[in-house]
Amino acid sequence: MNNRVTSEEVANQFAKAIQLLLEWYRQERLSPTQARESKAGVADREQQPLQEHAKLMRIDEVADVLRLSKSGIYRMIQLNEIPAVKIGKAVRVRREDLDAFIKRSKDGNSW
Repeated sequence: MNNRVTSEEVANQFAKAIQLLLEWYRQERLSPTQARESKAGVADREQQPLQEHAKLMRIDEVADVLRLSKSGIYRMIQLNEIPAVKIGKAVRVRREDLDAFIKRSKDGNSW
């Protein structure tokens, strides 16, 4: 008997796991009404390209926008100045959170 798992099977299971994780994350951020509406639109979202990924920025992209070093960005994340999401070992920043940080900084309220 061959109990080996093919790379295609692993990739399919991994894709399903990521999809479930993203759905759970979206629902955690939504109000109960929005969550019900979101569940109704799951089939629609599966047909659309995953646009949520476009809203998540890598640390090097955040550093480019702010013209700071990556270590400086990591420090700001540790100090909770910039909210971040950790996915496994990867750290990502939502574009909306970065824009809010920039706005707070312009208003002088970030310090």
